[in-house]
Amino acid sequence: MFEYVTHYYKQNSVPFQSLSALSEAEALKIMGELRDNSPMFERFNHPMEYLENRAQTEVWLWNSFIQKGGKPPERFPIYMVLGHSSWLDTRSFEYGHAINSVQIPLSIFSEDDITFTVPDSMVSFSYNKDKPQQYYRPEYHGHIFTLSEAKILFHPEMNDKLEKELPVGTIPYIEAQVWNHQLIRTYFQMD
Repeated sequence: MFEYVTHYYKQNSVPFQSLSALSEAEALKIMGELRDNSPMFERFNHPMEYLENRAQTEVWLWNSFIQKGGKPPERFPIYMVLGHSSWLDTRSFEYGHAINSVQIPLSIFSEDDITFTVPDSMVSFSYNKDKPQQYYRPEYHGHIFTLSEAKILFHPEMNDKLEKELPVGTIPYIEAQVWNHQLIRTYFQMD
């Protein structure tokens, strides 16, 4: 059973930020500063395509959560990892990225605060659309999972198992989408 979610963020920056909260010009500026050829930041090498894909994914996440009875307090989530990512914990430094992380107990979240995808939501959304034969998993891709579903379905070994199942360059983890931004910011300030 997972007991926490982890938010990873670049060292010397502020946690719990989202490109979705910015104007297009501001988002493009941030992506320009972050992009490189590492698995973490190569997604920003095509910034307009990334923003379009992110917007489509967030509409899918929102609508899927509403269809499952969720009442998200925000229009876009803050992205985290269920448990932790061994890949991010160890390999980010190979690419010259100093990252920090914040762990928050799952126990602070209600059903309306958080959802999950396997793996990253953009990958899940894309795989469900394109159905690549080697990687498509219909039981996971194109689905969001609620907190109660995640507690039943997911176990800590899954993040490490995903590393063997995903294409090279795809960072393996179960993504958590936190819809209650104030809750995590308040918790972080108390910590």
